[in-house]
Amino acid sequence: MSVIRDDGQVPHEASAPQSGDIPPGELRPTGRPNARLRQTVRDMVLSLVVVLGAIGVILAITWRPSPDPVRVIDPGPVLALARAQAPYPVLYPADLDDGWRPTSARWEITPTSTPDPAWHLGLVTPDEDYAQVGQTASGNTAYVMEQVGRSAPTGEWDGWQRYEFSDERALLQVTDGVTIIVSGTAPWQTLEFLAQRLSANAVPPQSGD
Repeated sequence: MSVIRDDGQVPHEASAPQSGDIPPGELRPTGRPNARLRQTVRDMVLSLVVVLGAIGVILAITWRPSPDPVRVIDPGPVLALARAQAPYPVLYPADLDDGWRPTSARWEITPTSTPDPAWHLGLVTPDEDYAQVGQTASGNTAYVMEQVGRSAPTGEWDGWQRYEFSDERALLQVTDGVTIIVSGTAPWQTLEFLAQRLSANAVPPQSGD
């Protein structure tokens, strides 16, 4: 039913907005992917990959494994036992500074020293090399072979027979039927220094000495 105004005109009815009409200023989803947003996300991912890759390269170049700490032991009790039981003077290096660190000490019958026990002292040198002292009354040639490793005779030094192979070096001396061997990866100068300080009276320094 139409309503007639006083002026005799029939007013127009407002039509309802159609589904396709969008009021001004209103944003409506289109249902299509946003290409610019997708590109931005991709660029961020690529940048992150580049940064992580650069960090990985830096860590690979600068990372160094921490060396295992040197486990220092007190060789005094084993040395005392060896000197109490051995029929010969058991040797220990005298007057070594704190840079020399004992890491092993044994007085026992080994497969290569059978039937006699052998004295063993292992040391890390001030230059982080390894040196050891071996001593036994055994005449077993296997003991000498074990101590010198792959080294072969290369001459003499101050009454000691030199053995050497690559970075393995050894000094051997037999006195009154007792075999004494100073060996290790340390250079000749260090092994000779150690051999010169072997003494039947020297003892390890006590803590605080």
